[in-house]
Amino acid sequence: MSQDALRKDLTTEEFELFRDWIHKHSGIYMEEMKIDSLRISLVTRATGFGFTDYHDYFRLLSNDEDEFKELMNLVTINETSFFRFPAQFDALRDKVIPEIIDGRSPTASRKFRVWSAGCSTGEEPYTIAMTLLDSALEATGQSLEVVGTDVSTQALERARRAVYPDRGVVNLQKQVLSRWFDVVPEGYRPVQRVRDKCSFHFHNLIKEPYPLALMSGWDVIFCRNVTIYFKYESTRRVVDRFYEALNPGGYLFIGHSETLTSISDKFEVVEIDGVFLYRKPQAKRALSFDDVVAQRGKRPTVADRLREGATASGQKERRSRLKEFSVPEPAKNPAAQLVAKAHAALEDARAEDALEFAKAALGMDSENVEAHLTAAFAYADLGRLEEAAAQADTVLKKYPLTAGARYVLGVIYQQQGDSDAALAEFKRTVYIDRDFVLGHFAVANIHRQRGETAEACRDYENTLRALHAKPEGSWTAFLGGFRPDLLAKTCERSLIECGKLS
Repeated sequence: MSQDALRKDLTTEEFELFRDWIHKHSGIYMEEMKIDSLRISLVTRATGFGFTDYHDYFRLLSNDEDEFKELMNLVTINETSFFRFPAQFDALRDKVIPEIIDGRSPTASRKFRVWSAGCSTGEEPYTIAMTLLDSALEATGQSLEVVGTDVSTQALERARRAVYPDRGVVNLQKQVLSRWFDVVPEGYRPVQRVRDKCSFHFHNLIKEPYPLALMSGWDVIFCRNVTIYFKYESTRRVVDRFYEALNPGGYLFIGHSETLTSISDKFEVVEIDGVFLYRKPQAKRALSFDDVVAQRGKRPTVADRLREGATASGQKERRSRLKEFSVPEPAKNPAAQLVAKAHAALEDARAEDALEFAKAALGMDSENVEAHLTAAFAYADLGRLEEAAAQADTVLKKYPLTAGARYVLGVIYQQQGDSDAALAEFKRTVYIDRDFVLGHFAVANIHRQRGETAEACRDYENTLRALHAKPEGSWTAFLGGFRPDLLAKTCERSLIECGKLS
């Protein structure tokens, strides 16, 4: 072998170096028996760059998030299939869905939301969509949303393409194939109405805090045979985040051979025809600021101060506001009424309805800033990023100092995976309005994801300060149903983990 070639074996020190880095940044822990599998992945990536030393490749890996994603595409195992463990999908259709719908109040959201965490190449999300459609939920007036997330960008691309070879559907019954799939030259593809219910996004389960879109409002979460690759502490944190993200009465589906015993005692265990599921208990009422204080049993929290200052701050905010996205005063004209309805729809996670209301408002008043920004946020929530950016740009051309428009652009860049551009827009947001809470929160999250602990702690503290200063500010229009008191708890927990709050 040439002296300039990369060695094909790993030393123990090299294996531990890469193993620990992968574990820290993905939660996946590779036992020693996986050394050969990791070696093959490292050789594949390192030789592609012409490296002759593993430490040279590690220096690239530790400073290049895109390269880390490429390595994870090789490290992760995408083993999945349609209707894998079918008894779980029978339980979802026959028991879980009717129970959740029956338990909803008349004023609750009309959207049924399911998150497939660790969705791999898409078979699970598409199976979930087929099950939801089979349950006739839409006939009850419910809209359906299935979101798949994964750490493998290659798997996500395959999921979006949604074309599966013959061997991928070999175990499906003929009536299932004929009902839910179209025949295409390369194999089979889920029918359009199934694909329309599903969207796919990159997300690393151990990276905290989670994006706002994932932090709340889920009826069901699937995370099957994913955390088996995590160490205990990582699994516990991920399950805690799932618990917080579920609606009261929502269900967590895990692998049929997995259990939450010793991991979490927050869930109720429910057995349905031999299938064991985990249900978040129904809350007697929504968590209030007083509940937060009582649970902490310590000095008054930010949430308590929010409650005390909300009225005065809200009145001051409404008296002095730049031309920016704001929660409207009682409607004075039909366009304002439509914008108010659009805001309410966003609050209930009904992005499609919000978009229709915003479009109708713009039909009456084409220069309505709030309508443009509501449309932008709704487009972004639906994944229609070019249209979202166009709406935000329309506002910024006329009103460059519009904090809400800057924030929307930051969200768009973040969804596109451009964290540098996102950070720049979020910083512009808080430069324009230093009390735009979600701008500070987004900046903190990006710093934390980059491992910049000191900067993250500073901006979590800025988030809490702004939250106290403007608990009813214009930023609340972007919460999408996420409560300010829970946002305060998230920041305080992050600061505790940073060692900045006792």
